[in-house]
Amino acid sequence: MVAFEVIMPPVKTVPPEEDDMPFSVFISYAHKDRRLCDELVVHLSNLRNQNVINDWFDGDIIAGTEWEQDILAHLSTAEIVLLLISAHFMASSFCQSVELKQAIDRHDANQARIIPIILRPTDWKDAPFAKLQMLPSQGKPVSKWPTHDDAFEDVIKGIRRAIKDLNATGTPSMGREQVSAWNVPFRRNPFFTGREAIFTQIHNLLHAGKPTALWQPPAIRGLSGIGKTQTAVEYALRYRDRYQYVLWVQANDHETLLLNFVALARLLNLPEQDAREQQVVVQALKQWFEAHSGWLLIFDNADDLAMVRDYLPEGTKGHTLLTT
Repeated sequence: MVAFEVIMPPVKTVPPEEDDMPFSVFISYAHKDRRLCDELVVHLSNLRNQNVINDWFDGDIIAGTEWEQDILAHLSTAEIVLLLISAHFMASSFCQSVELKQAIDRHDANQARIIPIILRPTDWKDAPFAKLQMLPSQGKPVSKWPTHDDAFEDVIKGIRRAIKDLNATGTPSMGREQVSAWNVPFRRNPFFTGREAIFTQIHNLLHAGKPTALWQPPAIRGLSGIGKTQTAVEYALRYRDRYQYVLWVQANDHETLLLNFVALARLLNLPEQDAREQQVVVQALKQWFEAHSGWLLIFDNADDLAMVRDYLPEGTKGHTLLTT
C-alpha cells in the first residue's frame, strides 16, 4: 500500500470552554472603511465575551496564508454576515463580485443571515442586499448619528434581535440539509485559523480517485497536541456540503473501533446492526460503503494502521481520512 501523509506542523489551538456554540460572524467591508470596521469590532466585544458570537474579518488573517482562500473559507461557513455598506464597498470589485455574491447566495439558500450596516450615505438602490433589513435603525448611516458610539449601540441591538430570531427559528442550515448522517463528536473551534495549504492538500489527495485497496488514505500525522483532530473536524465542516454522509470513528484501540463501527451500523439503520457477531456488522458496514457514494469517513487517532486496515472500505465511491 502506498502511503500519503499530510504532516501537521505545530499549531496552537484553544478549545472553547462554553457549552453553547457561538454564532460565526463574517464581516465584509472595504479596506478604506477599516477604521469604522475596527470600531464595530470593539462594540461586538460583549457579544464575543459572552460566547454569543465568534466574529472574523480579513484583519485576522495570519501572515503567510493565502488570503483569498482564507476569506472564502470563513465566508462559506459563517452563520451571520455583516455587510459594511459605503461608497467604497459599492466600488470594490472583490466585495461586489465575490463576497457579496456568495453572501447573498447563501442567504437565499437559508444558509446564513445577511445584515447590511450602512456606514456612510451612498446609492445602494436596487443592490442585491436592498431587500434586507438595514442597520442602524431606519437605514440611517453610522456617520449621520450624533456619535459613532450611538450608531453602533443601535447596530448591536439589531444584531441581538437577529440572533434571538435565529435561536427561535433555527440556525441557518449551513448546508446540513444535504447531509443524511452526521456524527462528528466535536464542535468547531472558533480559535482555529489558517492551514489553508493543508486543507488543499487533503482535498487533492481525497479526490485522487485511487481505490483504498491499493493505497492508504490520507493521514494527518504529527506530534500529539498539535491539532490533528481539530484539523479533521474543520475539514469535515468546510466540505460537508459535498457529502451526504459525514461519519466519524475513534480508532484508539481495537475495542473502541469495533464499538464505533457497530454504532455506525445503527446510525445507518443497517439490517445487520443487531447481529450477535460483531464482525458480521463490520463486514455489512464495509459493503455499505462500497455500495454507496457521497460519504466521508474519518478515523481519529488511527495510530495502529495495521489494525485500521481491516476496517477500511474499498473502492472509490467515498473518501476516507485518518489522523495519526
